[in-house]
Amino acid sequence: MQTAATEEEVRRWWRRWPDANVGVVTGRVSAIVVLDVDPRSGGGPALATLEERWGPLPATVEVQTGGNGRHLWFSCETDIPSAVLAPGLELKAERSVIVAPPSVHASGRRYAWIPGRSPQEIAAARVPDWLALAARQQTGAGVRVPPHEQPVRTTLEQDEFAEAWARAGVALRPGDHYYLCPFHDDHHPSLHVDVERCRWFCFGCRRGGGSARLRELIGEPRRPASRARLRGRVGALGPVTMSGNNEVAVTGESFHQDELLALAGGQRPYGGVELDAVAELLPRADAIAVLIDDSEVGALGREDAHRLAPAIRQTRRAHRVASCRALIRGGWDRGAGNIGAFGVVLFVP
Repeated sequence: MQTAATEEEVRRWWRRWPDANVGVVTGRVSAIVVLDVDPRSGGGPALATLEERWGPLPATVEVQTGGNGRHLWFSCETDIPSAVLAPGLELKAERSVIVAPPSVHASGRRYAWIPGRSPQEIAAARVPDWLALAARQQTGAGVRVPPHEQPVRTTLEQDEFAEAWARAGVALRPGDHYYLCPFHDDHHPSLHVDVERCRWFCFGCRRGGGSARLRELIGEPRRPASRARLRGRVGALGPVTMSGNNEVAVTGESFHQDELLALAGGQRPYGGVELDAVAELLPRADAIAVLIDDSEVGALGREDAHRLAPAIRQTRRAHRVASCRALIRGGWDRGAGNIGAFGVVLFVP
């Protein structure tokens, strides 16, 4: 079990290493957890998405990191697992460590308390329940809440992102790398590009975002986009042979984002989509696949498949096809590199 260092131990460390950086062990040993918001990987928009759903975080102790990010310190009285809540957004709790002021970052900048938010000026707020629950959900511990991890872009979007960078004079490599930035006089690679999620940020000129911001900087016209949610119908709306109002979420749709993007018309509206459809439920050897307009978009979860299998078999014998109402929703793009995944909901008996 971890125990806190004594005051004498800390004083002895400072005498021996007076110029050392400061690390604080998070979790129950210090009664502190820290929300690490990294702008390089989209942490700001990811946090905004969480606050939009659960409400704003309370005022608490806060640090500006040397990497121009944020550390929000909260008090905690229970074991909370450390967890990555979304790209660029991590809760540092049990078995983790954070760097504290006045430590020096690799960039040469110091970690510093935000004015009015130092421990001498404000008490650390209690960690919000939803934040603790989100961490437990991401690690499989305790009560599950809806996942908030930012999804991976589709293959089409990744290809368009790479092609736009090629037009800017940057040849991207697979993965997460640094490059010379074409938007300022850059002699040391300061441009960070995440090819998988189509995000970028330059530590030299402080520009960043997603594909839309990139196209704007290289002089290409902005694509017209409504800020409203796209509503309508999609796919061949055949007969519904299994009517009902019981809402069931499709699983595995994260592996079919390309197909869902195509069904949504190939573009992500600012407000996302809400598209009515008819889905076919197709039994397989070990699962029940969900198809919309002949495109596989996921499968029924194990419990739902077990419960609905008899009705699906009976319906297929009577009508040769088992189909139900479906709704495709999500898939928003706010223009700063942060996106929402497409999801599918079925309405069954």
